[in-house]
Amino acid sequence: MIKFLKNKSASLENRKYHLYRMNEPALIARQHAAYDRAIELFSNNLFSYSANQRSKIYKAVLKLLNIAIQARKGLPIKTDTKEVKDSVLQYLFLLRDTIKAAYALVAHEMVLFREEKELSSLIGPGLSSQIRSTDEVFANSELNIYHCASDFMEMATPTITRLRERKQKSFSQEDAQRYRKTLKEFEKLYSKFRPQADEEE
Repeated sequence: MIKFLKNKSASLENRKYHLYRMNEPALIARQHAAYDRAIELFSNNLFSYSANQRSKIYKAVLKLLNIAIQARKGLPIKTDTKEVKDSVLQYLFLLRDTIKAAYALVAHEMVLFREEKELSSLIGPGLSSQIRSTDEVFANSELNIYHCASDFMEMATPTITRLRERKQKSFSQEDAQRYRKTLKEFEKLYSKFRPQADEEE
């Protein structure tokens, strides 16, 4: 009876893994399309935009990176005996959290300016000059984090590209076709993530 249950459990795991393998080209295409669009948005003259626009871009980049992370987490990254630490997933987590820090800074900066009048009436007229000084600190910190994330991406690019090419070469002809077709679909979908103009007051 125990042997039967073990065999049944192994059979279920094999079917589950086979299903993962069938979904692999689509998941990889989704990961690649979301990641590429996130990098494109982040690297496209980010500081030529206003704080409000940068906030929206950060938000879009974070959403795309979360999509890439979820797609990556759905992949069967394992051997026959044990789970393998996924270095690409760890990279995506770290990149997302780094950019999230820049997003938090610009969001906080916007809150300060939005609430400046109300806070001045409570704290005093000297608050305005303090906010200007604080804004410079936040702006410099945001810029430093941006450069840190940019350097991080640049350092990772050769490895990410090499792993991507290796994976695509391992596809069967059918899987390669599914990957290319799905990649185009997701690229079209994620192209809708773009900088938006500030709303007029």
